[in-house]
Amino acid sequence: MRNLTIGGLKLALRDLLDERADELRLSATGRLYEPRLRSKQKEIEAIPDAAGTQAPLARELSEADVRHDGIGAAIFFLCKAIEAHPSVAREIKAAAAAAQQAFVPKLDVLRAPYADEASAALDNRPELTRLKAELKAVATPGGGSLHEWVKAFVSAGDEIDKLLRRRATLLATGENAAATGPLRGAVVGLLGRFREALRDEIQEEGSRLPADHEARLFAYIDKLNADRERGGRGRAVPAPTPAPGAPAAPAPGAPTAPGQPTAPVEPAPEEPVVVSDPDL
Repeated sequence: MRNLTIGGLKLALRDLLDERADELRLSATGRLYEPRLRSKQKEIEAIPDAAGTQAPLARELSEADVRHDGIGAAIFFLCKAIEAHPSVAREIKAAAAAAQQAFVPKLDVLRAPYADEASAALDNRPELTRLKAELKAVATPGGGSLHEWVKAFVSAGDEIDKLLRRRATLLATGENAAATGPLRGAVVGLLGRFREALRDEIQEEGSRLPADHEARLFAYIDKLNADRERGGRGRAVPAPTPAPGAPAAPAPGAPTAPGQPTAPVEPAPEEPVVVSDPDL
């Protein structure tokens, strides 16, 4: 159980106290520990969903960023297409060029940190008002205008700002993984003590509890713990360092001892295609 996160413990207690409540009460130990476990369950259930991590609202921020960057890229490439097309009116080209330079001067701005994107949205509000007429003159696919696209782009940056402020509040009030650590430790400890006491009751002479009672009661908890442990093992492990005095591995293509195959040589990567415009 030591591998379970606060989210895993939430699932574990729901299973133990809701789905397996009747089995839990078969033992005197279960009846003794049930009120304590339910008390801890209430504490865990009261934790906001965003608080179980050191980076609250990560999913929401990622989704907002995808929207922000998608709209920004659409603005950039539409303006570039208008600028390149030989038959588009000069004033439309000028409007598109002004919009692109004001809001998405280069694609790198779409890879900026969240805070920079939120700050840019704040700075772009006056530009949205100043260029309103020019933006409305540029049509977009679907029957709208570039003004609507840029307005949505700025609003997406504002949404990132709101989420960042919410994250700051969560972190400042301690509603995060650092604050839930003591509660997690207390619940893991309580479950461990319950399990040990239950095991003693099962092994008592004359006990009517089935031998597999503990295994059935903790089946889901053990599964969650095992899955979490396997997930931790699945992380990349660095290559082992050769022991002192051990022969070094031959370099690719280097000659080897007689009778041994030559180490294969990896083909050199092809030269990348260089585009003259770094933003296209």
